[in-house]
Amino acid sequence: MIEVDGLTIEAGGRRILDGVSFRLEAGGWYGIIGPNGAGKSTLLAAISGVRRFDAGSVRLFGRPVGSWPRRALARRLAVLQQELLPRTAFTVREVVLMGRYPYQNWFGGSDEEGEVLVDRVIGTLGLSAHAHRRLDTLSGGERQRVALAKAMAQDPELLLLDEPTTYLDIGYQIHLLDLVRDWRRAGNRTVVAVLHDLNLAAQYCDRLLVLREGRLIAEGPPADVLKPETIRRVFGIEPVVLPHPASGVPQLLLKPGGPDAKPAERRTADTASR
Repeated sequence: MIEVDGLTIEAGGRRILDGVSFRLEAGGWYGIIGPNGAGKSTLLAAISGVRRFDAGSVRLFGRPVGSWPRRALARRLAVLQQELLPRTAFTVREVVLMGRYPYQNWFGGSDEEGEVLVDRVIGTLGLSAHAHRRLDTLSGGERQRVALAKAMAQDPELLLLDEPTTYLDIGYQIHLLDLVRDWRRAGNRTVVAVLHDLNLAAQYCDRLLVLREGRLIAEGPPADVLKPETIRRVFGIEPVVLPHPASGVPQLLLKPGGPDAKPAERRTADTASR
């Protein structure tokens, strides 16, 4: 479904991504992890076709990402941005209906099937009671759920999530990721998510891609990737890695101090390189 070969992106005289290559098959949940400034969000933007690159290639569904008409691509791919939806006078239902834009006819009409899907998504995400509330009356966590509902209303084959749990408390983090997991399985969809919480990444993702300073340094199942030596190399901390008592996936416990590679010594230009 996704083929990335030698992807290189430069900005401000330095490389944000440096020769990144990988293949992702349909139907999986893939996590992109790494420290601030590693190039995670930039990689996601390149996959979605909104970020130009200086070298290499990105192919989606068997063809170059740049060759897809935007409306046609939007029927197969949806993106949940890191930034919150703005506080506007649109209602929750109006915003979620915007996710049906790729399916509208030239006169702006929405099909009946889309209307039913929108109502179902709103109910699934626990937003029915807020359907007619304006976005400028919602909390940050509620707006994040509306953004996910809008993306799911597109009914895409591929969903890209950029730090989807940033504005959610721990209960809603689990709830949201559970919803994405069940939605993915029910439709045999593919999810690619940038995640900062490594424990959540291990719980939900089938495979992890680890970026450091714009380079892909590890890829594989969480049990193969989340090893103390890899965490030490990437994040500059000394973790304790234990199997989860219920699922068996690796979980990290943090302790004060660490090796010589302090986080402050790494690149931290988030705005340009995430």
